[in-house]
Amino acid sequence: MNKHRYITRYNGRKGTRNTFCGWRLCITRQKEVFVRYFTDREHGGMEDSLAAALSMRDGMLASMEQGTPFAEVAARYRK
Repeated sequence: MNKHRYITRYNGRKGTRNTFCGWRLCITRQKEVFVRYFTDREHGGMEDSLAAALSMRDGMLASMEQGTPFAEVAARYRK
């Protein structure tokens, strides 16, 4: 079972086209998909990028629990 629901880890390889290292937040509701990537480089390390992903996920889920439709929540959190 996944420790952090909706969040997965990516570790790229040096020397290849995929050098992304970070976390991916992906939530799907009613055929609408919200995806956001949190890079280790941008957030200052693996723990900090995970904390940012968890914070966003928890905020989104809290908004949906209050009755806000997912489309509105996703639009609010998009860049």
